Amino acid sequence: MIYLKFKKFVESNQLFSPESRLLVAVSGGQDSVALVHLLIELKQDWPRLEIALAHYNHKLRASAEADERFVRRLARQFKLKLFVGKGRVREFARRNKLNLEEAGRLKRYEFLEKTAEKWGADLVLTAHTMTDQAETVLMRIFRGTGVEGLQGIRLRAGRVARPLLCFRREEVENYLREKGAKFRVDETNLDTSILRNKIRLELLPEIEKEYDPEIVKHLARLALIAQDENQALEEIAEGLWPVVTRGCCGQHKKGEEPTLELDVKALREMPVAVARRLVRKFLHLSLGLESPGFEQTQAVLELREGQKFSRGEDRVLINEGGWLKRLPVRKKKGSGEFSVVWDGREMVRISDRWEFSGKFLEKEKAGKLDFDDSVRCYLDADKLEFPLEIRNRKPGDRYRPLGMKGQKKLKELLRERKISPAEREILPVFLLRGKILWVPGLPAAEEFKVTEETRRIFLIEKSDLNL
Repeated sequence: MIYLKFKKFVESNQLFSPESRLLVAVSGGQDSVALVHLLIELKQDWPRLEIALAHYNHKLRASAEADERFVRRLARQFKLKLFVGKGRVREFARRNKLNLEEAGRLKRYEFLEKTAEKWGADLVLTAHTMTDQAETVLMRIFRGTGVEGLQGIRLRAGRVARPLLCFRREEVENYLREKGAKFRVDETNLDTSILRNKIRLELLPEIEKEYDPEIVKHLARLALIAQDENQALEEIAEGLWPVVTRGCCGQHKKGEEPTLELDVKALREMPVAVARRLVRKFLHLSLGLESPGFEQTQAVLELREGQKFSRGEDRVLINEGGWLKRLPVRKKKGSGEFSVVWDGREMVRISDRWEFSGKFLEKEKAGKLDFDDSVRCYLDADKLEFPLEIRNRKPGDRYRPLGMKGQKKLKELLRERKISPAEREILPVFLLRGKILWVPGLPAAEEFKVTEETRRIFLIEKSDLNL
């Protein structure tokens, strides 16, 4: 019986306890609907289990609104709390130069994280299956990957858990058929011009028929092995990191960011698998490369004395005296710092690129707030004092965006949002008495956010002069 297999999988992997608070991501498709039904069954055995549903409407398909209505009915059917989010995924994808699938995934997980924080969920559950795992591993093999990529979908990653990874998709289909449960069908899943769909609909069935009927199981097992081995390599690399680096937190001139350096000679005495990991981490921290590839990593490992590795004129590494370091960026003439005092009422122009307006709103009359961190920001007006300062980013700037438990370097937050180094340097930073209020592309500061107690709202809106 599928339910018993589900319960055993949850218990044996200690995914969550009988008293957990679970936020379940529900698209309306068969996998997420099956997960809801299994959790409802589990609640009969674990009555103190708390369950809420979360649905993100990407607004990408004609049937998106019907999917949302279906999930609302599902929540009413089981008397579960429901959170619904909506986003401008196409605009986000265009702005960040992402494909729609990746942009949708980023916005969906951003919504789930914020909702989990708001509701106080212990975990966010997604309905990835063993078949999804097999598809993911194959996709990454085709695109070129190492052990890290072969990990596929993690059973547990941060606050997110996937309790259906023990099921093939056919098992889920049979379970819903037995229960007579309805679900939505995403028509885009039939489009074989999309690699994942082509693997699902054509390649995997062909391999199962002609080569290996257990290919899904074997690929899922490969992912588990890769996860264990990746963890071991990661622990080794982390232990060696302080030994092969210097300067990150060392002495540096006032006003300058500390320079991180990597010991190239030491790397050549290590197993190459460990050395590559250390280089990838160095490239991420020093140049901001999100996922350094094999060729990039290998090129850095092979640098000889005096040779350089470049990712553009402002991101250059050099091997000097056996240490890999980043060359300082030469600022162009006329590209100095800017600082503007703003009363919040007049339009203000920044760098001949953006224009910002400010507006005070009575919360009761404001209606539903249209959140979009890239173009507007809502702040509690009664917590502000004018004038505000607008300037470019400075080394050491720290910031606590809405929903984050503590402060983080602004540079790291911008890097995580895939904002280029050149863009980071001219991006305006709004401050009050040295405290960051907002940076376009990031949420408002937690300290100045709009709450239920807020009476007046101060709205900042951006206009792009280059459009």
